Amino acid sequence: VYISPLLWFNLNKQPSVLMQPHLNLQIEPLDASFSPPNPVDAYANLIQSPNYDLKVKCDRMVSKYFNFQRYICKGDVICIDSKGQLEISQTALDDESDKLKNPTLYFHIASIEGSNEDEDLPGYVMDNKSARLYMVGTRQSYVPATMEVYYSSSPCHPIWNSVSEGLSHYVSILQDLILPFLKLQHKKSNLSSNILFSGPPCCGKTTVIKTVSRCLNLNLYQVNCHELVGEISAVVEARLKNKIEKGMSYAPCIILLKNVHFIGKETAGDDTRVIHSLAKLLKEVNSHGSEWPVVVIGTTTTAKLNSNLMPAFLHFVEMKAPTEEERSILLQDLLTVCDVGNDVSTSYLAQRTAGFVLGDLCALVSQALSNAYSRMRKFVVTNKLNFQEEEDLILASVPVVQRDLLNSLETLHSKFAEAIGAPKIPNVKFEDVGGLNYVKQEILDTIQLPLEHPEILFSGLRRSGVLLYGPPGSGKTLLAKAVATECSLNFLSVKGPELINMYVGQSEENVRAVFSQARSAVPCIIFFDELDSLAPNRGRSGDSGGVMDRVVSQLLSELDGLNKKSEVFVIGATNRPDLIDPALLRPGRFDRLLYVGIPDSKKAKLNILKALTRKIPLDENVDLAKIIDQCPSNLSGADFYSLCSNAVILRVEKNVELVEKGGKKVEELSSNVQMEDFLIALKSTVPSVSVEQLKIYQEIKSRIESE
Repeated sequence: VYISPLLWFNLNKQPSVLMQPHLNLQIEPLDASFSPPNPVDAYANLIQSPNYDLKVKCDRMVSKYFNFQRYICKGDVICIDSKGQLEISQTALDDESDKLKNPTLYFHIASIEGSNEDEDLPGYVMDNKSARLYMVGTRQSYVPATMEVYYSSSPCHPIWNSVSEGLSHYVSILQDLILPFLKLQHKKSNLSSNILFSGPPCCGKTTVIKTVSRCLNLNLYQVNCHELVGEISAVVEARLKNKIEKGMSYAPCIILLKNVHFIGKETAGDDTRVIHSLAKLLKEVNSHGSEWPVVVIGTTTTAKLNSNLMPAFLHFVEMKAPTEEERSILLQDLLTVCDVGNDVSTSYLAQRTAGFVLGDLCALVSQALSNAYSRMRKFVVTNKLNFQEEEDLILASVPVVQRDLLNSLETLHSKFAEAIGAPKIPNVKFEDVGGLNYVKQEILDTIQLPLEHPEILFSGLRRSGVLLYGPPGSGKTLLAKAVATECSLNFLSVKGPELINMYVGQSEENVRAVFSQARSAVPCIIFFDELDSLAPNRGRSGDSGGVMDRVVSQLLSELDGLNKKSEVFVIGATNRPDLIDPALLRPGRFDRLLYVGIPDSKKAKLNILKALTRKIPLDENVDLAKIIDQCPSNLSGADFYSLCSNAVILRVEKNVELVEKGGKKVEELSSNVQMEDFLIALKSTVPSVSVEQLKIYQEIKSRIESE
């Protein structure tokens, strides 16, 4: 049975839910000769809504609506689309508030007068010729809010105009919290069902609340708390009271307080007077004995509100970053308005966008559309198409292909990934890391096994962290990135000093934020470089406030929390494991310590040099084994990298000299690195780790392995 949202609304007793899994409709047969009579008079009220002005002139619009016969019953709500109505559009433009330009107007049929013999009939057929309709003021009522979408000329968007599967979890949570309160309010209860809705910026909190208001047939009155901030407390109080009272006039409704954490914020701290005033208003919002309920939902990007304001919210709901499955669904929904190529894989994109929220995914698709049009413009210019061919190409639409989306993803990462610390999958292969086969296998056993065999996670028998220690330049960071790439894990790199902050408590908060971000981007590797600077021995630090001791304690607490079936893995790297707090090295934290030293055999050194020269064009006379024979015994991986880099620079300098002084042409010269380039570069290469330092590291290794 296909029916309009308006008919469905009028068939249901309010409050009700728009979408229900099971439905029983009783259809009573009527005599074929029966025809609903015409009324004598009908009386209607304009329903109060935040979308339009109550002083709107709607006589002509209502008259036009009843140019056709309409079946109406007492208590019904009728909807009239104002699109194309000049008086409505002009009123919206003249009004400085946020009224809609072409709103849907709602009217409530207050009463219908028929002839005496028709008094028991449920409804009548009415038009302008058969009866008169009188407007008798305004009233409050539930409204079929989905009619705004129903009357729209554009297709229904699966996210903005419907209930997306990627957001349905939070829509259901809010519905389950609000619906019992709506049914209870008919008894004129003084209870309030205020909700604090927390989540990252642009994660879709407002979108979810708009969807809930449509599903529950409620008005939605939005208040941006940024606009309520002022220098004088009395002024802010007056603004708050005015906004709340105005929202209550649209009951039954949801009053949405966006960014509620800004209320009462001052340079010197929180304004206690304003916060107490808001808390009082929220508690008394349903204490006036009205049958029409009001639900206040405050959105915030932080779960920490002033302690005096928190009790005003009965429920707390936290919206987290979407999972990989939810991101795939959201991307599919966002791409429904585009012409999409056959090669587009939303599941692959979902894997590459860990930690992204709805706003980020919108930016991704928008940038991909821009890339697609840029690609098409380049195609037109390159192939010198004429006007007719270009017009045909545009009419055929521009498809978004996988390459456009991947380029968009790279653009977004380059713009803000470093600024916000968004986790991403690096592009380092095991082929780029020469040698260290034993260390590679140990790390894979720690990280890859739990991912391939989830039963290890659920049994609780898993290692949570690996500590790589050894001399500088031995490839610890490169190895961690290679593991993340090979296992398709997100990689969050953190240097110890980056988390230390001068303000009390901020360093610990930074540690919590790192682990929170990793949990939202699972599976993920957190790589702590220079761990000795972040977690030194407690009781020995020189700071007077004990900052480092608190940071170590916070780090221990977060590491202990990773054992709860989490797909977050921690890899630490340090040059001085003897300086790290011993509590970090016990089983359950960094329970696997791996020594990453400099290559000690010719084969290991040759593997490193092969990995480094894999992407360098080499001449046929280059013999890597001979180069190894002439190298000092204590060269590290970083020293070999320096050797290769210097050899490439020497070849470029020689070619430039031949062009400028020898009169050679660029096309005649070879860019391949020669054997002599390596030998010259080798003369200037000095080992970064001395033999004495290597002995110290060997002693540290022996001491750790013997414990």
